[in-house]
Amino acid sequence: MLISDSHHFIFVHIRKAAGTSLRQVLGQVSLPKNKKVWQKLLSRNGFAIDYHNYSFRKHAKLIEAERSMPADKFKQYFKFAVVRNPWERLVSEYEYIKTKPSHSRFKKISAMSFAEFVTYQSQRPAAHQVNALTLRNGQLGCDFIGKLETLDQSLHAVGSRIGIDLSVLPHVNQVKRRDYRSYYNADLTAQVAKLWQADIEAFKYDFDDAIS
Repeated sequence: MLISDSHHFIFVHIRKAAGTSLRQVLGQVSLPKNKKVWQKLLSRNGFAIDYHNYSFRKHAKLIEAERSMPADKFKQYFKFAVVRNPWERLVSEYEYIKTKPSHSRFKKISAMSFAEFVTYQSQRPAAHQVNALTLRNGQLGCDFIGKLETLDQSLHAVGSRIGIDLSVLPHVNQVKRRDYRSYYNADLTAQVAKLWQADIEAFKYDFDDAIS
């Protein structure tokens, strides 16, 4: 997560949805990462800490900003994220981790078939995008949710709102792979539809929504 006091925004970084590329630009006007060990411990254990001192993880949930910011400021700041087709996102993360021996889950994921990975991911709260964007009242809390499939339009809307040119982003963490549809048969497609129903309904996806 990135928070900017100068540009009044909160960016929730969803895995495998252009977040690392966005951080290259947005990080320049955002609060610096808090690396103090004792504040990390307090943050991870749910203690009330002002957001200037809170140690936000890269993929922190929006609810963490809600808890650590004054209510009026949290309401005022422009809260946004970019999401991705769940079927394609699963393929992207699976192939990405398998190219990163330094990744904490490299050994485990490399030994899995893609179907096994789907089952494994379904049990991880962080694999479901709605979980990162939900507030204490159970509702989605972003002012704007863009889509990777229509990234140019999404970035234009965000850039206009926060006053930053996002028309040119660096391309990072990209992995060459075949079309995501080829990873699925009918049963696995249906399984993802069931397990990621909340994402699919919230962000209005279907299996064939892909990056053009």
